[in-house]
Amino acid sequence: MHRAQNLPLRSGFCAGDGWRYTFMKYFQKTDSDDLDVIVKLVNSAYRGIEGSRRWTTEAHLVQGDRLVLDDLRRLITSQDTEFYVGYLDENLISCIAIKKYGAITEFGTFAVDPNLHGLGYGKDLLSFAESKASIYSSIFQVTVVSQNSDLVRFYQRRGYKVTGQRLAYPTEQNVGKPKIKNIDLIVLQKNV
Repeated sequence: MHRAQNLPLRSGFCAGDGWRYTFMKYFQKTDSDDLDVIVKLVNSAYRGIEGSRRWTTEAHLVQGDRLVLDDLRRLITSQDTEFYVGYLDENLISCIAIKKYGAITEFGTFAVDPNLHGLGYGKDLLSFAESKASIYSSIFQVTVVSQNSDLVRFYQRRGYKVTGQRLAYPTEQNVGKPKIKNIDLIVLQKNV
C-alpha cells in the first residue's frame, strides 16, 4: 500500500498481542488502490452486514453505497478538509474526515473495519481527530442518521449533545436511498 508520507502522526497504542495502531495523514497524491480500499471500508462499515463485531450498519435503513470513488477524490482534495486513515500494522482499518466550517469542525466519513468494532479503534480515531481540530475550533460536530441510535449513543458517550437540528436525508448527494419513510439526520455538537 502506497503512503505519501510514512511518518506516524500518533503512535504508541499497542494491544496485548503487539499490534500497532498509528494514524497517518492521507495525502491527495496516492495510488488508486488506496482510494478503493477506503471506499470499500466506508461502505462495509455503513452498509455492510458482515463483520463479527459490527454495530454501526445502516443497511436496514439505507440501500446503496455510502461513498463512491469520485466523491472520495473530491473530499481529499478539498481545501477545507483533512483526511486521515488509521493503520493496524500495514492494514488500513479506519478513516475520518475533518471539515472546517469557521468556528465549527465537522467529523465525517468516519469508519472502522467492522471486524474490529468495539475494540477502541473508533474512540482512538475520534480522539485523534478532536485533538487535531482543537487547534482551530471550539465546537465539534457530527451528523448522523437519526434512526441509527447506536451511533448516536456512541457520540453521546463522548460528550456530544443532540442540538435539535434535523436535516433531510441527502439523497441528491449519492449516499444511498432510504429504505424507510421519514429518515433524517440529526446534528450533535461538543463544545471544547
